[in-house]
Amino acid sequence: MVPPGQVVVACARLRVSTRQCVVRVEVARSAASGKSGIPTTVGIVTCADLSKEKGLTQHSKPAFAVPLPDRHTECVKIDDPVVDSTPVTRKLNWVSPKSANGLWGHRIGGHHREVWVSFRDRSNVSDLLHLALLSDMPLQPAATHQTGFYFKYALSTLCMTVEFKKRPDPSTQWVMIRSNSHKVSNGRYDVCVQILDERGDILSLSNHVVYVSELRARVNGSKL
Repeated sequence: MVPPGQVVVACARLRVSTRQCVVRVEVARSAASGKSGIPTTVGIVTCADLSKEKGLTQHSKPAFAVPLPDRHTECVKIDDPVVDSTPVTRKLNWVSPKSANGLWGHRIGGHHREVWVSFRDRSNVSDLLHLALLSDMPLQPAATHQTGFYFKYALSTLCMTVEFKKRPDPSTQWVMIRSNSHKVSNGRYDVCVQILDERGDILSLSNHVVYVSELRARVNGSKL
């Protein structure tokens, strides 16, 4: 996780070839001396030029094919306060199918979730860095499986991978984030995330492992 306050970002090249460059990135809390402390987040980034990629390509029909929900007729704006709870989430518009029981994104069933997102300042989703940000912004399958989840639990991403499949069109404003969890067990679960444009083309894929911890009640400002 990224700690609050000032941080130090250190990058080191691990491998460089004509097609790819592999970089190790460390994020650490800034020490009083100005030097970096113990790393809190470590990432391995493989850089390449999507426009020059070529090689094996196979086209096939997906075994699980459900059309995207219509943003205007099948979805409503998420009015849950949780979408305004952090500086990052409040930068987005959140539009999703809503079940009769009040849960969000349950149109497909199981632990599959769907949400349309755009930037509130009306800027476009036009860059791979936007996709990287949104890859960590899905409707959490476990959190949207029961009401009042965020009053009881906190979530921490233990690890995640992101693969960019296609650069978004520069005029893109809305993207669909589909998320699914295969198993929620013993305070830990997986999340598979797809980001698609309005035509249904996959822009990026990511996989997460999320840790769930119970929130402790407070009495007179102290934790129990």
